Amino acid sequence: MYSLDRLLFIIKAIENPDFVIIEGFKKYSYSKVSTSQDLADEFTIKVIDPFKTNEKEITSLVDDIEKLSYDIIDTLYTNECGYTNGLDIGKAIIKKELEYDSNDLDVSLSIDEKNIGLNYFVNNFIKNTITGMLKTLKTEEFGVKDFNKVEIIINKKKEK
Repeated sequence: MYSLDRLLFIIKAIENPDFVIIEGFKKYSYSKVSTSQDLADEFTIKVIDPFKTNEKEITSLVDDIEKLSYDIIDTLYTNECGYTNGLDIGKAIIKKELEYDSNDLDVSLSIDEKNIGLNYFVNNFIKNTITGMLKTLKTEEFGVKDFNKVEIIINKKKEK
């Protein structure tokens, strides 16, 4: 059984979705909408009654979700925000104290199924180093001209 963070990483690796809607992970530290005040916590964007919510309220809620959602907590990083970890960044986003754009970072790293957060320097270093090396290859022979998404899996061989 995978943890929620691992599932989110796998989903992100398959396709970079705009949103992932998950039901049942009440205790996790992600932006959430609750249908019960009893279940609301510091990560709750809004408590709603699904039986009384109208279309205009749903539209407003979707706008709030878009503004107040964020990437995998262990990978959250924003430059010069004053926060030192992903959990605090997530809390600040929900409190509207910090704006976050997940498009700022474009490298996702997982080692032994653990998500590794990257700052801008390391993100850009990895991206530019790998794409620089790939540009020296004759990728056109394989039908690849541009690099929109590069996937690398490195399996460490066990020593004999």
